[in-house]
Amino acid sequence: MAEWVYRSLDRLSGLLLPPRCVLCGAPGQRPCLDLCRACETALPPARPAVLAGPAPLRTTIAAFDYGHPVDFLVHSLKYHGQLAMGRVLGSLLAGRVAPFACAMDAIVPVPLHPTRHAGRGFNQSAEIAGRVARLVGRPLRPELARRIRDTRPQVGLEPADRRANLAGAFVACRVDGLRIAVVDDVTTTGTTLRLLAAALSAAGACSVDAWCVARTSAPGIQRAGPVEPSP
Repeated sequence: MAEWVYRSLDRLSGLLLPPRCVLCGAPGQRPCLDLCRACETALPPARPAVLAGPAPLRTTIAAFDYGHPVDFLVHSLKYHGQLAMGRVLGSLLAGRVAPFACAMDAIVPVPLHPTRHAGRGFNQSAEIAGRVARLVGRPLRPELARRIRDTRPQVGLEPADRRANLAGAFVACRVDGLRIAVVDDVTTTGTTLRLLAAALSAAGACSVDAWCVARTSAPGIQRAGPVEPSP
């Protein structure tokens, strides 16, 4: 029922405010995607799109490689507060993960530390995850995980430094038996996702998968062929 209501609201929103492409200014796609078909087709797809493990993270699904114009969309959201980009990115990611969504009990955005959240005013992963949850019809549960250490940015750190930087950064509520998808904007080495998955697994999660808008081309990422959706 909730999914039907959301889709009806999207159609109404598209009628009142026709979508406009955030990249080229052309008419967007109905009912309310602010991206034209040509610009969507030009986005760099991730190859391979699905990465396996390692535990406790079962799989990572990346919709795109982190190249232009995906980097522009992410930066506009993350560093310039253009929340419309979050809706666009969430819609694109939802289209990629929809075949996997029925196997999930909850969608959890990668949390920000309260200090970082207050400074930015929003959590970019939560903006994306909210749109994904709405479109695939799965519960959004940001309260299931918290970031308790205000770590320095991961950009530019080596893999070992990334792990040390995030050690003990995440805690989770009891999630006994839940199948969880964590959502982030960009993954590089996967350290953030694995440590968040470890916290959720320690709290009782049955499985943890990651859904990301984009993946950067960094050494050390385990690659694998496509993984079939869980039954």
